[in-house]
Amino acid sequence: MSGDVEMNPSDKPLAVNDRYDVSIDVQKSILQMCWAQHDGQWFLKSKKRLGVEQANELNQEVLLSMARIEARHVLNALGIDKEAVKTIPDLFKVINTFLHVLVPEVMEFKMVPLSQHEGVGIVEKCYVWEAVKQSKGESEYTCACSIRHRGWLDAIGVSDKIVPVRRIPDGDDICEFRFTMEK
Repeated sequence: MSGDVEMNPSDKPLAVNDRYDVSIDVQKSILQMCWAQHDGQWFLKSKKRLGVEQANELNQEVLLSMARIEARHVLNALGIDKEAVKTIPDLFKVINTFLHVLVPEVMEFKMVPLSQHEGVGIVEKCYVWEAVKQSKGESEYTCACSIRHRGWLDAIGVSDKIVPVRRIPDGDDICEFRFTMEK
């Protein structure tokens, strides 16, 4: 019969090991977008259940923890020991790697070292803020970018200062974060 599952002699269905191939680049993109959408859905559901203030506080607490975890995974994959990063150019190389591995390509950013101990991170297009605007939640959402950066720096073992200079949620055309590393 057409469409029937062929049975083996012991009357157990045969395993199907066939699957479609999905390139590693497409897999990465799907996982990045799913994580980003999970984060957004988590916030929306938390806001509905707990209220805006508690949802923002919890979102920042969870993101700080997750940033430390995701950074440790990438650092382990790279074989970089905690506290091995000593200069801003080295730090930005690690952060660029985090962004490449973790953040969907719809984010447009650049890291600009100004010296061995100071630099700026610039976000020209933020997919998170675009999603917040689409949900009409601009007045409710507290951006957690600096919190994520702080978690990454904690995992790297540096006590850099991160100061938001300009922010898209505040009406600026870009986000700019100044990183200062102690000498």
